[in-house]
Amino acid sequence: MEEVRECLRDFPREARELYLNESVPHLDGPPSPLHFYRDWISPNKPCIIHNAFNDWAALSKWNPAYLRQVVGSKLISVSVTPNGYADAVNGDRFVMPEERQMSFSSLLDIIEGREKSSGVFYVQKQCSNMTEELPELTADIQTHIPWMSEALELYQPATYKQKQDGSFDIVDERDSEKV
Repeated sequence: MEEVRECLRDFPREARELYLNESVPHLDGPPSPLHFYRDWISPNKPCIIHNAFNDWAALSKWNPAYLRQVVGSKLISVSVTPNGYADAVNGDRFVMPEERQMSFSSLLDIIEGREKSSGVFYVQKQCSNMTEELPELTADIQTHIPWMSEALELYQPATYKQKQDGSFDIVDERDSEKV
């Protein structure tokens, strides 16, 4: 029984060594699409990529005054949690963020400390607040990132269709042709 306990004690460390690093790795620039797919997307590992968007106008234009002028009056979806953790276990409960509709300027007031409010406020949506709620800002960024798109195209989840004889065909859902 002591051997089992020892294995269970070592398991988290061994899992980290095999799968996760002690810290999130930093890359000095965008990797090639194949490298990004192979080393980060496929194993589902995080990384921080520096110097990937240095040409974006947003880096020099986006400040509170500019954002207030361009999108300040827009109503946006804002997520709020007590501690910043969303879609996470908190004690004995699974917690999802509260979603509020508020003007972008009101959110900036909270972030800048002009208005006091409890909780952690942030803008996040699975399918992009930027393109759906703040399209006025997309001229300042690239909405299509070629190396990222190419890496994601390397990953094509397979769809299997079972034939009458019990065998399977792999089908490309984009054009419904057998692959």
